[in-house]
Amino acid sequence: MKPSFFSIARKPKWLGGLAIAALVAISFSLLMQWQLERTFSYVGVSEQELAAVPLRELAGLEGITPGAYDRLATVNVTLDPENSFIVQDRLQLVGDDLVPGYWLITNSFVEIGDQLVSLTVALGYSQDVTELRMVQSELDSSSHSITGYLEPNEAVKETESKDFLGSVSLSQLVNLYSSEQVVSLPVYLILSDGIDLTVERISIDIRAQEIEVNWLTAFYAIEWAFFALVAFYLWWRLVQDERARLST
Repeated sequence: MKPSFFSIARKPKWLGGLAIAALVAISFSLLMQWQLERTFSYVGVSEQELAAVPLRELAGLEGITPGAYDRLATVNVTLDPENSFIVQDRLQLVGDDLVPGYWLITNSFVEIGDQLVSLTVALGYSQDVTELRMVQSELDSSSHSITGYLEPNEAVKETESKDFLGSVSLSQLVNLYSSEQVVSLPVYLILSDGIDLTVERISIDIRAQEIEVNWLTAFYAIEWAFFALVAFYLWWRLVQDERARLST
């Protein structure tokens, strides 16, 4: 008479095998969970994050808060017009088209605790560099309460002309600023409000928050789930082979 599957499976040897299979499957399941946590992530800015908050809540000398980029921040600054520059090859959304032009940027001073630090502010955009030069010449060392979008440091980009910068590289700017103040915040700010200028505001595309799927890690998660099932299948297959052997 052919023994039943359960009469074989409940023997100590196979119960021990089942325990091992379960431990292996649990290990694979934990790896699957780890990959799933990396599969789904939020990108963009939520509706709550669209509200302006004090700069100190998003960035400081020790670093930036996760998700700080593209956030709207408020801060009191004192402009440093002697350290203002024009950045070339900046794209601006005009209607439905991206139009190349220039940015006017300047150093400013911000109080962080009892320390005065540097914050680079992108003031405005124009297709006409002469217009920006005129606005640049009219800047003064005035203080303002401004609002703007926090943006990450950019890589250095060389230019053919010394009259322009190729990017908003904070490491490059710190070396260009003539002031003795060289401690810089790790972000720069695109002005939204707080200073009246005759140039166009810089447009910034703020993405609404959405879930982003990493399909590579999703594949890995499915792979680990498959391996967990294989562990139980191998145990079942070995018990079936034992059952077949005893029935002959």
